[in-house]
Amino acid sequence: PPMRGTDLKLFHVVRRRPPRSAMNERGGDVLAELKDHDYRYVSNLTPRRYQGLTDPHDLVLELDERAGAPGTYLFLRGWIFPSDASINVALSQQKALKSEMPVIEVRDARGQWVSRGMVGFPAGKDKTMVIDLAGIFPTRDRHVRIRTSMAVYWDQASVTEAAAVVTRTMTTLTPAAAVLHFRGFSRMYRRGGRYGPHWFDYADVTRESPWRPITGAATRFGDVLPLLERSDDQYIVMVPGDEATVEFDAAALEELRPGWTRTFFLYSDGWIKDSDLNTAHGTTVEPLPYHAVTSYPYAPGDAYPTDSARQRYLREYNTRVIGHPRQVQ
Repeated sequence: PPMRGTDLKLFHVVRRRPPRSAMNERGGDVLAELKDHDYRYVSNLTPRRYQGLTDPHDLVLELDERAGAPGTYLFLRGWIFPSDASINVALSQQKALKSEMPVIEVRDARGQWVSRGMVGFPAGKDKTMVIDLAGIFPTRDRHVRIRTSMAVYWDQASVTEAAAVVTRTMTTLTPAAAVLHFRGFSRMYRRGGRYGPHWFDYADVTRESPWRPITGAATRFGDVLPLLERSDDQYIVMVPGDEATVEFDAAALEELRPGWTRTFFLYSDGWIKDSDLNTAHGTTVEPLPYHAVTSYPYAPGDAYPTDSARQRYLREYNTRVIGHPRQVQ
């Protein structure tokens, strides 16, 4: 489900410091890779036969004595090389291999590792996870172990503390203009070298698509600002090669006070579907998702809403019909 504004939380932290030591499951020192956000990743992973799956691997961090106090957090920055729908189907049909979500473990009084539960994973190509450390250590031992068989590459680890007093101002900017148009496909490369995530050179673009088309009624090119003004199940339907250029009016921003800085967050609400052959309806735009849908594909009784406003949206905006490419004889 989409994240609502009330679910968002800002972490104002101070005294960021790296771990005292960091090792992999083989005892290798990986502290240098974790000290800075520099696209140097802990990369001693052994791939299995399926993309996104590796031999189980550990990240063992020794934290300082302040870790575990109320208001202390472990920040882990990195990326995940994901599996896909077809791989997930293959994994479900056998028992020899499985994907193990990252868990965090600490040492008990006997020196044995005990789990403190799953911590999720960096859901994307350059994400920061925040793990609350308050009260997780049963002894004075400040080692933690992150264990998984997913292809997670860590770039930076640090311990932080919540700021005691924070003064902030939040200003919401609504889009002032939004135009949908065709752009093409940016050249892909590996950011950070062999073990970095696939990234895109925006200045190097081609019109030739590397992807199979997703057929159906996409949103017509031109002004699409009304579709971005609220979360109302009326959205831009984009297909490979499309670009939406959105502008915001900075006049609503207050002048910065002396010593202040400004950070921008882009909040978006939408869905994505690839054309993997094992993705439900992966080769077509339809059926359209909507916020109240109970499952996808639709469960019995589910259907895209048919009220007049949504029907008008379909007629006015989703008129760019993408068909199957012609076969060359």
